[in-house]
Amino acid sequence: MWFRGRTVLAFVVLTAVATGMSTYAALRYPGFLAADSQSSPGTATASPELGITDKELSKFNKAFELIRNSYLLQTNRAALMDGAIQGMVESLNDPYSVYKSPEESEAFSDELQGAFTGIGANLSLKQGTIVVESTFKGSPAERAGLLPKDVLLSVNGESLQGLTLSEAVAKIRGPKGTKAKLNVRREGVADPLDLELVRDRIDLVTVHSEMLEDGIGYLAIRKFTFDTSKRVADEIGALEQSGLKALVIDLRDNPGGMVQSVEEVASQLLPKGKSIMQYQYRDGTYQTEVSEPGLSQAKPYPIVVLVNKGSASAAEILAGAMQQSANAVLVGETTYGKGTVQLPFDAELEDGSIMKLTVSKWLLPDGTWINGKGISPDVPVVQPDYFMATQLPRDAAMKLDDAGPPIANLQAVLEGVGFPADRHDGYFSQATQDALEAFQKHEGLPVTGIADTATSQRLEEVLNDHLQQKEYDKQLVTALAQAHNLIDADK
Repeated sequence: MWFRGRTVLAFVVLTAVATGMSTYAALRYPGFLAADSQSSPGTATASPELGITDKELSKFNKAFELIRNSYLLQTNRAALMDGAIQGMVESLNDPYSVYKSPEESEAFSDELQGAFTGIGANLSLKQGTIVVESTFKGSPAERAGLLPKDVLLSVNGESLQGLTLSEAVAKIRGPKGTKAKLNVRREGVADPLDLELVRDRIDLVTVHSEMLEDGIGYLAIRKFTFDTSKRVADEIGALEQSGLKALVIDLRDNPGGMVQSVEEVASQLLPKGKSIMQYQYRDGTYQTEVSEPGLSQAKPYPIVVLVNKGSASAAEILAGAMQQSANAVLVGETTYGKGTVQLPFDAELEDGSIMKLTVSKWLLPDGTWINGKGISPDVPVVQPDYFMATQLPRDAAMKLDDAGPPIANLQAVLEGVGFPADRHDGYFSQATQDALEAFQKHEGLPVTGIADTATSQRLEEVLNDHLQQKEYDKQLVTALAQAHNLIDADK
């Protein structure tokens, strides 16, 4: 989650559209940059509070020269410096604090601008492993069935273990149309999954809306970028002009984004002066953010918010604010649970590199810290198994009496395309074969009862089509029912 950039110092913040956009100081965060000022007794430094001591600098220089003069292979000065800084950041044991070299920061900027090709997943580094935080709507990652908290083990046969996040992303990304074969470990699944994705251009369309039946508006927010607030205002305005009676806000698989953006969005939806969230700083001080007077307007219609385990960070700020300060109904699953705020520093490093550091906690309006726990919905709804289905294998056909996770996945897909089997336990039963034959007959395929390449391809195509239809989305159906109930209660 991006910090809005109001500190006791002026600095340059990397926004979602361009690097180098200046955001200047406001004396509102007394605990933000409190420095550790403890130095060893008798050690002289240029400044007791800032920089490293002469003794520490001497040790660093000696290590630097030892590597350059004694290591077997030739070394690169810039790479050694980047590695030293990377090591300092990694020693924080914080998956959200990262260092990116000038070369890596350029790719990072491309991603924030929404102009990149890849698989369409937000990743993080946790305990040396690459973990999926969320997938982008309509991306190769979503279509292949990647889920939040999946662990990526390898890509195209190259292990991702022990790599930095930037190194792993570099291997996963690639030109449009090329393949990324991922080996994935999933919680609750015994054997790793093999998924084949085709890289594509990832366009970050952050806001989408449409008017559904009976005056219920649907507003999907996919990420909080620099212009999300304006887009939300425009979309809600259009819905209100169309006779809006209730609003469903979809924050599912929203990985977060800029704090300033989510505060502005929340201000549009909350009554004036209502709490959005709290900051807690390293010195123990707190600050409460409330809805801005210029934006605040109590909505005359009920609001339902959709969340799932891919709703993280800034998305959780909005969900929590709506639940606690606007009496909105949360529908779906417990959210991801990211309760920290990061700030990217680039001007301070002066060479185009970026250091992104965790600078504070954020808390719900009532003071709850949701880190590692998430926000529980008012109306829990788990999607059907076919929403979690992954790519069907292409290297081996599936047939009667086969067993294992690929068969359980096939059975979930069969349910999603309207031809459910008698079981979901991963055993290819006679009833599973009957269901598959019925699907093949319906689609004009050879009726073999075997899930070969052609059948698997068609199963995935039909499932993907069904997943775009609202009636298959159990969480959305429930949210619409809640909206109807709230409309009726207001009559």
